Amino acid sequence: MRFKGYALSVKGASHEEAGIGCQDSARVYIAEHFAVAAVSDGHGSEKHFRSASGSEMATRVAIRSICDFCERNNGLDGIFLDNPNNAARRIAANIICGWNSEIAAHIGLLPLTKHERGIYEKYGGIANEVMYGATLIVAGITENGCFGLQIGDGSFCALSGDNMVFPVPEDANLVGNLTTSLCDNNAIENFRHFYRKGGFSGVMLSSDGLINSFVNENDYLKFGRRVLSAVDNGTTSALGEHLKTRSRCGSRDDISVSAVTIETDGQRP
Repeated sequence: MRFKGYALSVKGASHEEAGIGCQDSARVYIAEHFAVAAVSDGHGSEKHFRSASGSEMATRVAIRSICDFCERNNGLDGIFLDNPNNAARRIAANIICGWNSEIAAHIGLLPLTKHERGIYEKYGGIANEVMYGATLIVAGITENGCFGLQIGDGSFCALSGDNMVFPVPEDANLVGNLTTSLCDNNAIENFRHFYRKGGFSGVMLSSDGLINSFVNENDYLKFGRRVLSAVDNGTTSALGEHLKTRSRCGSRDDISVSAVTIETDGQRP
């Protein structure tokens, strides 16, 4: 099996104008027998003032967690085929635990600045994880199947035959600008997941800054298919500038994309 991967985050137009850094993160990890893609969107409101670090930690921890599960369980397909709900919950719990550990270490090394302390006191105290609040989407792909985990907004689309689909169940809690988050007290309950045995030849994960730059879902899915084709053909060099244009003319938000394509013995599954 051959995997190809791509990951990129671009600063949104509104952040460029305000002199704010990108609060998104995207990563991809390619191994011999599996691949992992992850995207995280740091929350932009004042009390989440370390969300850029939170999103970076989220994608890094998610990939590390899935690699650990692969090593401990001789791959992922077995535990997902046996009990997909339990497997997804175990991985989600591992990610949350790892993310909180990273936050504790980060604060230990970098205590709050005077400015951050002012925000902390303004709200009468802020929980550590809230300062780093972020969403997360992650995909794990093997020769035999694909699974996805998601908490919060953003999109997970996949190429199934000739059709691009949204395999992750919708979340009724995502209304307007409200989103579930890794920093929620009940984060473990807010992860949605799926597992599918075979059938996908590529997946694309993106923060909500991308899909919000399209008029409708069909146009977004067509774009997702073009991204997967570019990854497969090694023609992604222009994608960064295109995403910046999408932000300027659309959501004006940061945009992150992480994608993986799959080929088995020269044939698409």
